[in-house]
Amino acid sequence: MDLSWWRDLAIVVWACIATIVAVFISIIILLLYRKLVPLMKSADEVIESADAVVNKVGAVVDYTKDQFISPVVQFGSAVQGIAQGISMIVGLFKRKEE
Repeated sequence: MDLSWWRDLAIVVWACIATIVAVFISIIILLLYRKLVPLMKSADEVIESADAVVNKVGAVVDYTKDQFISPVVQFGSAVQGIAQGISMIVGLFKRKEE
């Protein structure tokens, strides 16, 4: 048994160990994949549900803006315009009196 025989034995042993490790890692990856697929499907369902909720909330916000906020802003603008008009008319009469 010379040195080349020991070298060849070491190569064969390391090849067997590497093969066993590769098979073991492949099995672990396969098991993890099988557990992750249902999680990914449920995550997709949650995302779709959240998207539907966001769309509904957006519709409520748009309705609220159109039906409540816009008329209040228009009313406030009208009141402000009337107040400025009255203030301007009062200012014109005050200037003439002075």
